[in-house]
Amino acid sequence: MNRNHALREAEREAEAPSPSSGTLRTAAILTGVVFGSLFAVGVVPRVLRHRELSDQAEAERSREPVVTTVRAVEAPPVSEVLLPGSTQAIEDTGIYARTDGYLKARYVDLGTEVKAGERLAEIATPEIDQQLDQAEANLGEAKSNVAKLEADRELAKSTLTRYLAAGTAGGVSKQQIDERTSAVKTADKAVDAALATVNAQEANVRRLRQLQGFQQVVAPFDGVITARSVDPGALISSGSQNGELRSLFRIARTDVLRVLVYVPQSDAPFIKVHQDVTVTVREFPNRVFAGAVAYTAGALDPSSRTMLAEVHVPNPDRTLLVGMYVTVHFQVKRRDPAIVIPATSLLVDANGVRVAVVDGASVMHYRPVEVGRDFGTHVEVLAGLAPQEMVVNGLTGTVADGTRVRIAEGAAK
Repeated sequence: MNRNHALREAEREAEAPSPSSGTLRTAAILTGVVFGSLFAVGVVPRVLRHRELSDQAEAERSREPVVTTVRAVEAPPVSEVLLPGSTQAIEDTGIYARTDGYLKARYVDLGTEVKAGERLAEIATPEIDQQLDQAEANLGEAKSNVAKLEADRELAKSTLTRYLAAGTAGGVSKQQIDERTSAVKTADKAVDAALATVNAQEANVRRLRQLQGFQQVVAPFDGVITARSVDPGALISSGSQNGELRSLFRIARTDVLRVLVYVPQSDAPFIKVHQDVTVTVREFPNRVFAGAVAYTAGALDPSSRTMLAEVHVPNPDRTLLVGMYVTVHFQVKRRDPAIVIPATSLLVDANGVRVAVVDGASVMHYRPVEVGRDFGTHVEVLAGLAPQEMVVNGLTGTVADGTRVRIAEGAAK
């Protein structure tokens, strides 16, 4: 009886829940609730946002691309071409010594304006002076010798005349006549040699006098002194020093300047001699200098495909300086019609030079074009476009040929 009662009590205790198992169950439920809340707060919005972005991307892919267009316009018959150039003096040369000595005096300095024939410096040449004195003395001696030899020749001629007059009847032998004849010929040769010596001495005197004349260094033309490399007392040599000629001064004529311009091949056929141009300088923004094309090379440089042109610009007030960077404005008249579009409309890739054109049905097509002159922001199109066609400007990304596009409002100009 007691055993059965004990068994039933044990079974009831086994069936009753323990306090520890109930706590674990409650903790598990709470943990699930917390994780569910976190999932709902963090993951679900992300999933929804991702779905929204995917829908937007799909809608964007299905939309027509928006492009900016411009109208192709016909180029004006006369256009302005701007090309860089540099100024040079119309005449520029170094002045060198033609005689040896020492610089006695210098009469000009940097920036001095001089006239043709004006004295620039004086060279002392004591050695040349002494050589000239000696040469003049030798010339006097040679002339005196000529006078003596001419007197001897006259004597020989008169003696021969007497011998011939006397003849053999007067006791003059034929041998004596031959000797007198030979004496006259010898006297003639002696006089000729003496005259040659005089000519040589005179040439030497003239040479030394000319060298002595080079003591005065003068300006070859009107201009301004742009360099000087000597001071009084400096040793002057007419020859080269260490294989180089050393100039005393440098003079430049700047009342007219020449501007050297390299014209590209696209514009070279339209640049002609005597064509009027204008020149502007950044340092003088409110002034325009008139000029004209003086010379052209008439051929392109194979390495740069440019033609050298020389522009002459009057500069009476010496405003422009030698070596300035200037911009030359050419008015170029084109014979053949051309189209002008923005340079940003060109597409240059493996397929060549192309533009994107939008037709009346808003469908974009790529079209190859031939480009002419480049004006910087705009370019000429010689073939491939017609006036008033709609050209896509600044195309970004890759748009397939034949794609329907949407033109941005106010884009066509």
